[in-house]
Amino acid sequence: MFVKSYAFPRENLSNGILSPDKIGNVHYGDIHATFTSKNIDLSKIEIPIVKEAEFSPKKEDLLKDGDLIMADVSEDYDGIGATVLVHGIGKNKVVGGLHTFVLRDKKGLTSEYYRQYIFLNKDIRNKLQKVANGVSVYGISKTTLSKIGLPLPPLPEQNRIVSILETWDKSIEKLAKKIDAKKQIKKGLMQDLLTNNKRLKGFNDGLEIIEIGNLGEYYSGISGKDKEDFGFGKPFISYMNIYLNSKIDINIKDLVNIMDGEKQNKVKYGDLFFTTSSETSEEVGVASVLLDKNVGEIYLNSFCFGFRLHDFNKLIPEFAQYYFRSRPFRKSMFEIAQGATRFNLSKKYFVQTKIKIPRDIREQKAIADILTTADKEIAKLENKLQIFKEQKRYLLNNLITGTIRTPETLSAKIVK
Repeated sequence: MFVKSYAFPRENLSNGILSPDKIGNVHYGDIHATFTSKNIDLSKIEIPIVKEAEFSPKKEDLLKDGDLIMADVSEDYDGIGATVLVHGIGKNKVVGGLHTFVLRDKKGLTSEYYRQYIFLNKDIRNKLQKVANGVSVYGISKTTLSKIGLPLPPLPEQNRIVSILETWDKSIEKLAKKIDAKKQIKKGLMQDLLTNNKRLKGFNDGLEIIEIGNLGEYYSGISGKDKEDFGFGKPFISYMNIYLNSKIDINIKDLVNIMDGEKQNKVKYGDLFFTTSSETSEEVGVASVLLDKNVGEIYLNSFCFGFRLHDFNKLIPEFAQYYFRSRPFRKSMFEIAQGATRFNLSKKYFVQTKIKIPRDIREQKAIADILTTADKEIAKLENKLQIFKEQKRYLLNNLITGTIRTPETLSAKIVK
């Protein structure tokens, strides 16, 4: 059954911790963007609190542990019908908020913790998307939602399904925390090794301050192209490939039409690339390095520029991959970014920028090796996490619909 929601706008809400003298209001925006889990303990997190002191909802409208809250609007199809299962309410008062449906099982047809998984199933998601209406914002109605049939195995099997899915959820959560910890360790290593807070033992040649312009020369990306020239032809390195990766991902194939004999700059191993324009100064001068050799014929997009080192006797590309993403260098790029509503990187000031790097390239290599090892450890864990997520998605899609049945001998312990 549906329980009444109360549509308070954000200006009538203030985030806080639940208490008996406050009334919480679960807003659809929090379902989409704030809550990190599909099973929320409301006693442990901040949620929107109704500012109006005189607000007094009816007792039957107050949320109960095990209620499912669904966002009835979304800006994209993936967010249609997003849900959270709520717990930890106790004696506190909470109501559904703006653009939400509160769903309550009064007939006892579903296991309390099974509910959080129903609307994550692929078949149910497809049904929700088919009945959604809208152009820039998509919505579903109570009438259309009421007509969607839900797969409901017997309660004992629902509990067994929950037991299986929660096993994967706990493994995913544990691995995600481990990845975050590894990233923090790498961040600390970069802070120490690239800002010269710590020096590696065995290297005594000191540091060298040098202008970037003395290390090489910059070159421009592809020019003279219209939108009709893209989508076919020769590969080029895109803006987002540079922005998202400290090392260019050559497996990303963006294509541009380059005619035979046309004069355009080709990239090669060791080249550095920098973003030149953005709506914020923080996104200007973001660097990436091409570390793959023998890549063949690849070009560079027109919203970035390349920088080719004279040689690798002063700066090696593997070290540059990390140095030009370090906090001190990023700060120097903020300072020379020019503009008001849109910021641009001046190549004149860029080549005049001074950097401080180990004089001994063997030390540069040692630092790069440490950080590369950290990256490989993180990548290995992220690949494992992706496998776990795919396994859970497979189980979710097949257990809920009964394509895979659980053995009755399976322990159905519910993790709370």
